[in-house]
Formats: sequence, structure tokens, C-alpha cells
Amino acid sequence: MKTRIHITRIIAYLVQYALVFFLFWFLRAHFFLMLLVIMSVVPFLSLGAVFLLRRFVQVSLIAPEREQNRDELGYLRLTVKNPLWLFSFDANLILRSENCFYGDTGTTRISVPIQMHATYEKMIPIRYSMNGMYRYRMDGFAMRDLLGVVSLAKKVKTETEVVIYPAGEGTQTGDMTDLSKGMTESEETQKKGHDFSDVSDVREYIPGDKLMSIHWKLSAKRDILMVKDRVSMSDQQMVILAELSGEDTQVDQVLSLTFGVCSSFVQEQIYVRLMWWSEGRYSFEERQILNRESLKRAFSDLYYDKPYTDTEKTKDLMRSIHPELTAYVHVCYRNGEADAEVVEQD
Repeated sequence: MKTRIHITRIIAYLVQYALVFFLFWFLRAHFFLMLLVIMSVVPFLSLGAVFLLRRFVQVSLIAPEREQNRDELGYLRLTVKNPLWLFSFDANLILRSENCFYGDTGTTRISVPIQMHATYEKMIPIRYSMNGMYRYRMDGFAMRDLLGVVSLAKKVKTETEVVIYPAGEGTQTGDMTDLSKGMTESEETQKKGHDFSDVSDVREYIPGDKLMSIHWKLSAKRDILMVKDRVSMSDQQMVILAELSGEDTQVDQVLSLTFGVCSSFVQEQIYVRLMWWSEGRYSFEERQILNRESLKRAFSDLYYDKPYTDTEKTKDLMRSIHPELTAYVHVCYRNGEADAEVVEQD
């Protein structure tokens, strides 16, 4: 936003001023004399008021709901606070939006009034048609004086973010029994902080119990082996690789399917190891999905990466970097739709 002087408005005002002056000179009427005085003072008052408004008016942009599902209607709250007993009929703001994952950007011009000694709020409706992290910001705005001859720009810095998750709780395609071939033994002892089960009780060791279930600290205190009695224990984990290559609409379908597949397995108390290739870090990113909240956190991290164009390299990279994985579920776009297939590595 830049400060602008509207020449046509100035010319129109000068023509009106000249006409009043001619009428006063020709008629010598006190009415036109008063009108001349008012027209001489009003421009200074108008400019002074807009300069004060530029100094004291505050603008903020907030997303009431920072997390939403795709295809839902969301809102941004625009607030214009004016502590002065002055006003402006027209203030223009530029709202800049960006989907950080896909790199799509856009701008929208919004016109709002600056009310006298009041706070003006406007709810801006937005329907999200793509997944990703959306960032909204305003760098400045411009307000006109009452005569409309000058638009003064003011720099502001207000921004907000909204994370959009795929819609649906457990949308998936294909035979889930067939997808279970992508499960591998969970490596609890190798990943600190990731315990893939719920502990209901602690009991004495029984021959046949797994060593990974031993409660070592308690065993040391009691001088007898104690094990954690687990409920809903899955000794396996589902490895899911999300393919982020292709066009934006294709990757978006892959994200939606990946979210649905992960949700379905989590509901079945099967713990998921979600992976994707990160072009920026040039490595595979991994997240352990224990519940729906961890799934959302994983997608929030995924949105900081970018889609890529090479659709052939992901499997080769998986084979060379993670040869220990005997099988995994590969969610990708093929034959005109997103699909999940089990890849068995030699």
C-alpha cells in the first residue's frame, strides 16, 4: 500500500471553490462568503484528521479456529480499532494468503469504514478446498480523508495461520486385510519415548514374556523380574509411506487418503509409522502415530515440506535408505486416483 494523491478530486474541489468565489464576487452575498471560509478550512481539517487516524488506528487479523477440516467454511476476524473521535468513510486493506505447502498465493482487497471512537469487526468467510497450512497477513492499509483527495498508507504487521486437515475420520480404499501385509515388528527398544501400548498393571515375570515388557527399575527394587501387563498391545506397526510427488491436486488426494488410512488403523489400535520424503532435508521424515492428536501433529510437520515432481525416485530411495523394511504401505496417485498399495522389498 502506498500513499496516493487523487489529482482529479483536487481539480474537482478547486473548480467548486472557484464557482463559489465567482458567485460571491458577482452577488456579494454573505452566504457565499461563509461558504468560501468553510471551503478554505475544510481541506486542512480533513488532512489533519486523516493524519491523526493513521497514527492511532490499529488493525489486527485473527483466525478463531486454528485447525479445520478441508471443505469446511472457516472465518478470519478482522478488527479495526479507532480510539479517536474522528472517522473515515473508506479504508482499504490488502489481505495476502498463502498455502505454505503448495506455495499458492493470492491477494484480496477489503474496504472497511473507520468508525468514530469504536471497534469495527468483520468476519471474512473462507472455504478451504485444499489441505495444507494457510498463512494470512496484512502488511498495511490506506485510508482516505473526508474529501477523498489523499489516501494515506500505514504499515501494519498482523498475520495468522490455519492448519487444514483432510476431512473424514477414516476414509480408505482397498482391502485393509491386504494392507496389513505392510506391518513390521515395532522396535520399541530402539526408539526412546515411543511406547506403543497401554500398561494396565505390573506383575511377576512368567516364562514366555517378552524382554521388552520387563519393568527394569521395579525389578531392580524388588529383586525379582516384573513385567508390564499390556492391554490392546500391538507387537507390530504399520509403516505408511505418503508419496508427495505430482501435481497439487494429485498430492492433495494422496494426503486425504493417507490421513484416512492412518485414522482407520489408529482406531483399530494399530500403531502407525508415517513416513514421507523431504526434498528440503533430503531424507525421509518419520512420525509415530499413536492417536488422532499425534496424526494431526504429524501432518502439521508434513506441511512444512514441499511436493516434488519426480514420481519414480521415492521407491528407489526407500529401498536404498531403509532396506530393513520388508514391506510397507505406499500411498500414491496412480490410474487417475489416489490408492494404497503394499510394497514388498527384497
